[in-house]
Amino acid sequence: MTSAGLTIAAPPEGLPDPNIAPPQLARSGDPFARVRIVHFLARLPRNMTLQLRDVVAALNAAFLDWSFSEKVLLAELVQLQANWAISFHGDDRIVLDRNERGHTLLIVDSTRMTPFLVTEANRAAQACDEELRRFTLGDGITTDN
Repeated sequence: MTSAGLTIAAPPEGLPDPNIAPPQLARSGDPFARVRIVHFLARLPRNMTLQLRDVVAALNAAFLDWSFSEKVLLAELVQLQANWAISFHGDDRIVLDRNERGHTLLIVDSTRMTPFLVTEANRAAQACDEELRRFTLGDGITTDN
């Protein structure tokens, strides 16, 4: 195998796979976290009030190499509410509330909800692709540097 003009030998027997991803702490505004959150939300039951802490626990169980906090999930949900309101003027379909156990989430089912979430996930995936492209072309420089 050649890489950048160098001939690279096959890995020795027993050498571990180096493609191990480090754990990630989800941050508000991070497209990589957003795509996972929206993908997960698109699969949640509709018309059922859920405790947000239960959603966070299930989200963390779905993506074992990521750590999502309730704060990050809340920020994403508020952004989705705003995007929904802009797109569908006044129909409140992503409902955040509180009860004695903490924050709650209700995603009201409608014919528009699934296409909306698919569109939002695709936007996040495009933002991920753009960040990866910038990283590659910028010799390792990301928006975090």
